[in-house]
Amino acid sequence: MHAYRVCAMAVAGALALAGCGGEGAGGQNAGAQPAAAPEAAAGPEPVATGDLRCPAPVREGLPGPDIIGLRLGMTADEALATARCALGADAEVSTANRWLDRLDTHGVELGPQTFTVRKGEHRPCDFRREWQECEGGLKWLHVDEVVTVATPGAPGAETAHLIRRAQHFREGAMPPVQALLDALVAKYGEPQWTEESDKPRGHSAGHRRLEWVRDHAGNPMATANPLFHRCRGAVNAHPDATGAKWSDGCGLSIQAWIALSGRNPGLAMEVGTAMLHQGSLYAHVEAMQDELRRLGQARREAEVQATEASDVRL
Repeated sequence: MHAYRVCAMAVAGALALAGCGGEGAGGQNAGAQPAAAPEAAAGPEPVATGDLRCPAPVREGLPGPDIIGLRLGMTADEALATARCALGADAEVSTANRWLDRLDTHGVELGPQTFTVRKGEHRPCDFRREWQECEGGLKWLHVDEVVTVATPGAPGAETAHLIRRAQHFREGAMPPVQALLDALVAKYGEPQWTEESDKPRGHSAGHRRLEWVRDHAGNPMATANPLFHRCRGAVNAHPDATGAKWSDGCGLSIQAWIALSGRNPGLAMEVGTAMLHQGSLYAHVEAMQDELRRLGQARREAEVQATEASDVRL
């Protein structure tokens, strides 16, 4: 069994106000012919707000569960539009052109490999007194929600393969822990692994962690399966977590994290969810590396041919 690991998901990058068109080449496979424009999924009448059109135009038939409408396999444009519709047109968007560790790009310039959409309360930063707390010219007073999506891929094939969501509830707006647990089970089914801790940490009185581990066929993986402990823990849903790992012998992995309020352990102060399909991501990264190698070789050969055609004087 082969495995990959990414140690960090960089979220730094220039502020982006990308459009929300559902069409484009973002979902075609490496080396494939340009795909036909996807059909918009049926739903409520679209509402336009500035450059944002909601609900976001997304192809029909994308399989698997979702996180606030985000599904694995979406093109980068589909995923960004969906996330912005969920968090609002005024949410901050940042992108980064690097996500995979030790990736050889063969000199090919990559498009955005990950994006983050964040909403909350912020104000302009005073760089003279609080430069260490500044992020993109803003000082965040409270972050309500953050969605991060990894969209690795060669140019034109950027695809959503990891989805994270973190919610930070304010006093007076914290939901009951049991209601969250019930909602998670109703959405994703019975988890294959759970963890309960009542050990205080910071402002939290403990946490609850649930994990869903599937095989390649989409069936729940039994703990007796020799692959279970290798496949478990592919993503950490803690709001501060950034890493991920994946193996070609594993399927869908979902994790949820609930932080209990220190003032009332029956209420949740933070909730995190994360999802990836390990086998699909493994195959996608392999295909991406092959395509980058092909593009790099084609570029080098074109440069040599251009040089040979020039007039050389000695």
